[in-house]
Amino acid sequence: MGDVILFFVFIISVLLFLILWAVYSYKNDPKKLAQQKAQLEAIERARIEEQRRLEEEQKAIQRENERKEAAKRREEFLSKKHSEFKAVVDNLPLFEIKLSDEKRNRNPEINIVDKECKNITKSTPIKSIKDFIAVDVETTGLKTGGNDIIQLSAVKYKDFSPVEAFNTYIKPRKPIPETATEINGISDDMVEKSPRFYQIIDSFNEFIEDMPLVAHNAPFDIKHLYVNGLDSVENKTVYDTLSLSRRTYKDHYSYKLKDICELNNIYICNAHNALYDSYAAGELFKCIVADRKEIDLENLFVTE
Repeated sequence: MGDVILFFVFIISVLLFLILWAVYSYKNDPKKLAQQKAQLEAIERARIEEQRRLEEEQKAIQRENERKEAAKRREEFLSKKHSEFKAVVDNLPLFEIKLSDEKRNRNPEINIVDKECKNITKSTPIKSIKDFIAVDVETTGLKTGGNDIIQLSAVKYKDFSPVEAFNTYIKPRKPIPETATEINGISDDMVEKSPRFYQIIDSFNEFIEDMPLVAHNAPFDIKHLYVNGLDSVENKTVYDTLSLSRRTYKDHYSYKLKDICELNNIYICNAHNALYDSYAAGELFKCIVADRKEIDLENLFVTE
């Protein structure tokens, strides 16, 4: 009986040895070890990649939050600036327009000669430009022939300060095209009870006196004013803030009134409304004068 037990113990021992040897051999097999190492490295790479992905995702969320916060701050800033801009214009005294019954004919487009706009240099006397009229028109189309002025606005400046405004809608000869309304927001209903252009010519001449005219893309405004019957512009001194901006702020990305004004911290509300655009052109003109003459804007009021 004792021999049988010893035999079974021996057999079990041999089996355990073989099992342990097999396990040891399996674990220390070079191919298996390489596979295990590759698996561990793949797991580590996946962990690092996931961590990187989570970090990039977090950064993207942070950037988006910062963008939204910056956009919110800019919106609040612009809202405040637009309100300030609008308040100045809305509080300007309005010139009383007296309508004339004297019929005036439109001038032939063929008689238009490109108006030479004046330059401003360091030697330009301040006294010659401190009083001016900033003007803007909205029209039924870009071409002078066949199109009408449907809003005429101007702001009078004395000593570089706005003191009075002229503003009126004008009834055109034909219905306003939808394309024009989409740009300036002026519809037929808005001008239905407005005067014809010839009826406001005398009042506008009284308002502008003999002062220089300032406009952004002045040739456009001057041509339309002349064709619509305002003969007096032929003899006017004219300053074009568009061409002056191109000389003064070279390589700027845009010379649209809104964009070049923002460069000078002027924030227009209601773009393509002639009254607000004329005030913006006047404020831009002041900045251009200061920059061309290489003096601080504040010193315009005390120079010469």
